[in-house]
Amino acid sequence: MHEGEGGAHVSTQHVKVAIGMTVIVAAVAYLLLSGTTASTVYFLTVPEVRQQWSALQQAAHPIRVAGPVTADPIQWEARQLSLAFSIGEGEARLPVQYTGVKPDMLQAGVSVIVEGRIGRDGVLRASTLMTSCPSKYQDEKQAPS
Repeated sequence: MHEGEGGAHVSTQHVKVAIGMTVIVAAVAYLLLSGTTASTVYFLTVPEVRQQWSALQQAAHPIRVAGPVTADPIQWEARQLSLAFSIGEGEARLPVQYTGVKPDMLQAGVSVIVEGRIGRDGVLRASTLMTSCPSKYQDEKQAPS
């Protein structure tokens, strides 16, 4: 009879360890998933904005759009901190108006992400403007000697 009690003790111990491991694994999985989804930022491209045009004009929340600055003139009024430019490629273009400091790297061809709302006039009024780092900051290849 004494052996039977020891066997029950071992299986109870295994169950406790299994439950503890399950709780730890579940907690780690939750932390990993919640951390990655919180830092994930979604943005639309200019063609996607054009496809969803009417819905986005009515949207109550701001949208985030990514695209290259077009070759159209960039209009900068330093006194009013007013910046106007377009993003997109080919026929898919989106005019942007931003009030704030002009990023030094803002020029034609530079990829930007803008966040704001599309007005009735079709202009995205950006509250946030971010430029991506240009390729000149990547490692330069060594010149042959």
